[in-house]
Amino acid sequence: MTLPDNCVMVIFGASGDLTHRKLIPALYSLTADGALPKQFAVVGFARKPKTDESFRAELRESVSEHARVKPVDTAAWEAFASRVHYCQGDYGKPDDYARLEAMLKDIDAQHGTGGNRLFYVATPPEVYHAITEQLGLSGMARAENGRWVRIIIEKPFGHDLNSAREL
Repeated sequence: MTLPDNCVMVIFGASGDLTHRKLIPALYSLTADGALPKQFAVVGFARKPKTDESFRAELRESVSEHARVKPVDTAAWEAFASRVHYCQGDYGKPDDYARLEAMLKDIDAQHGTGGNRLFYVATPPEVYHAITEQLGLSGMARAENGRWVRIIIEKPFGHDLNSAREL
């Protein structure tokens, strides 16, 4: 099996249903299957105040309920959870993106993720623009020095043709 590149996956909308029912259980299951590199980390970004520990505790419940791999393997969960972090922020505030960027650099050093970024926008469509704009303004959407950046926007992608084109 070929593993994907080392990277940090940032999930915007980390306190939402999509994250808890689908994304994190799937990522845990991939970890349990050995399908993710050890140099992989997740950062949840959302407006609600949380610590890494409280975020991980919530996610543990989600994994228990929704993961494909059951029962939850304690060792696999601990390996996965040790690479899960949380950043509280407002989707439109530049200062919060500066904090996120600093956190990502620390995670690169801590987990060996190499500067590769996967930004997953799991939010309501009305904040897509604010998030992508701030990623661009902060420079985090720019790939450089052999590193890659991807931005994934969860559907629905606009509410009509014009709004989809604008996005």
